[in-house]
Amino acid sequence: MEVFVLLKGYDFEGFGSNVEVFSTHEAAETRKQQYVDGVITAFDAPNIEFDYGYDLVKIVKRKVG
Repeated sequence: MEVFVLLKGYDFEGFGSNVEVFSTHEAAETRKQQYVDGVITAFDAPNIEFDYGYDLVKIVKRKVG
């Protein structure tokens, strides 16, 4: 099974907590663009936006299983 891992910040190998895992490349790209655009909002408060300030947001493909 292939998964797509979104690496945030300088977590190049994906061993830390700054990762998100997606089943499709399109979903990972969508989330990556949200981080780049700075539109990540609080859980139930859409008027609060987070700017994580990640210098690097990259997607890698990994095989699992």
